[in-house]
Amino acid sequence: MTEEIGRDLERVEEYEHTTSRASFLGENKVELSTGLIIAARYADKMRRIALVALGRLVPREVIVRDVAELNKQLYDILVNKMKVGKLDVVRIVVDATYKEAEKRLVFSNIRVTRYYTEEECKGLAEGDLKKRVEQLEKENNKLKDELKKIRETLSAVIREAE
Repeated sequence: MTEEIGRDLERVEEYEHTTSRASFLGENKVELSTGLIIAARYADKMRRIALVALGRLVPREVIVRDVAELNKQLYDILVNKMKVGKLDVVRIVVDATYKEAEKRLVFSNIRVTRYYTEEECKGLAEGDLKKRVEQLEKENNKLKDELKKIRETLSAVIREAE
């Protein structure tokens, strides 16, 4: 057993008493939530929560094996799809169903929420506003050009009519 998993097992009892981040949705189905964490800690947190929530229902080897697979999926979502930085704050919620006959956990309905600081929100809003202003300026210039062409055409028609 790796040092990391051993440390997690030691913390399971503490987690049971301090933080319940799991909601039972039905027989052998649990919703696991990391709460607010920095992205760099998601794998440890998810493993610990699964060990706490499912430790009495599912063998530890199964939890560790299947959560490792889930963490690979989460890495892809966080790093490749969402471009989340290591120190960004996220919340991960996932449904876990234990398939007893197959001796495996099936994870579904993965939800990752990224939280932004006030400064990041202002930056995003300003960036969106700048893009919108540029877009409106382009449209305005296009309409001015069309109006100029219409005036020229109208002036030519009036000159011919005189």
